Parts: sequence; C-alpha cells; structure tokens
Amino acid sequence: MDLTIPEALLLLALDDERGTAILDDGTLGTAMAAAAIAQLLVDGRLRVAGEGEPGAKPGRLVPAAGATDPRLEPIVERIVGRTPTPALQIVAGFGGPGSPSGKVRRQLLDDFAELGVLARQQDRFLGLVWRERWERGDRRELEDALRARAREVLAGADDDEPVDAALGILHGADALPKAFPDLPEDELRARGEELAAGSWASAEVRRSLASLQSAMTAVMVTTVIMPAATSS
Repeated sequence: MDLTIPEALLLLALDDERGTAILDDGTLGTAMAAAAIAQLLVDGRLRVAGEGEPGAKPGRLVPAAGATDPRLEPIVERIVGRTPTPALQIVAGFGGPGSPSGKVRRQLLDDFAELGVLARQQDRFLGLVWRERWERGDRRELEDALRARAREVLAGADDDEPVDAALGILHGADALPKAFPDLPEDELRARGEELAAGSWASAEVRRSLASLQSAMTAVMVTTVIMPAATSS
C-alpha cells in the first residue's frame, strides 16, 4: 500500500455507506489542507525556517529541494514565506471546490475513480445534479488494506508515515470517533494525541508538524466554533 497523506486522509474521511464525507466541507477543507502541507514537509519540499537562518524569517515556510506529488506542487508557491496558520488558511480557503484544498480533493477523487478505487454516483433532480457521492469501486483492496492498517496503528502499531499522519489530522478535526465508531472513544482520543505529536517523523519534520498542528487547532476554532457561537 503506497499512499500519500492526503490520499489516506480522504479515503478514511469517506463514509462507505453514504458515499459522502464524515466531515462538513469547511472542516474537511482544513483537514485536507493540513494533509497537503504535511506531505510537503515530509517530502522535504517545504520546511519551517529556524532561528538565525540567512534570508529566511524564523517560523516561516521555505522551499526545499525534495520531490513531492505533482498534484501538491501548485500549493508551494502560494504559501512560501507564510507561517503555518496563514498557510493553512490559504490552502483551506472556504473549503469549496475552488480552494486549493478543494482542487486537490477533486483531483484525488477523480484519480481514485479512474483507478476503480471509488465509484462516482450522481443524484439528479429535474436533470440537475444536486448531490455527488463516492462509493466503493470494484478495486476495494486498497481501501480495505488502508482501513486494516489504520486499525493496527490505532491499536499501537507505528512506523506507517501516511496512515499515522492522516489519523493524527483526523484527530485534530475531532473525527476519529466518526471514522471508527466501533472503537472506544477515550482510547481513540488518547491514541490520536500520540499520532498528532508526529512521533513517526524525523526530529526536524516533527518540529514543523507541531507548528502545523497548532495552526490546525487555531483554524478549527475559527471555522467550527466561531460560526456555531454566531448562530446561537
């Protein structure tokens, strides 16, 4: 099984029965943005500048020479020179299809459909598409292997970079109990904290991911808690 962090996150965030995401669009957009930036950090395509680096302000994202998924490359130029929180907000946008994270999501869904991992279903009314669903395709072995590995990781296994990272991001989105409703919630949250800390990554990447995790928490407060408070 060879998946990127955004690919693993997206498959884990889909409800197989409903064919839709377990997260609302805004939260999924933020989670996908975090997954994309995390992949760029892990690949060495971006890094967070440290104190005293010539030509770079500390805490800012700077480009590096690592190779990454071509589908993520357009994001790099948009967030270079930013700190993690603004970078995450830029990539997440408003969670819609036109945002950077929305475009990545669409590309991944289309590629999964082409491979037969997912099957696109469109609900129509009066000839118009009012909902699009993504059900399991004929090639189910990839998602089955991912979900089996995710359960192993949640049970304590480690050293599985994309799965560990995807689960850590889902924890940051408070979505692990939704993704694995049959598992004890307290244990899921405790394991999610471990995975969010990035213990699977190198020390340098771990420091960068810690900044990203803090940024994700801040953005989630803005996109989830603030609208709820406004509507009440």
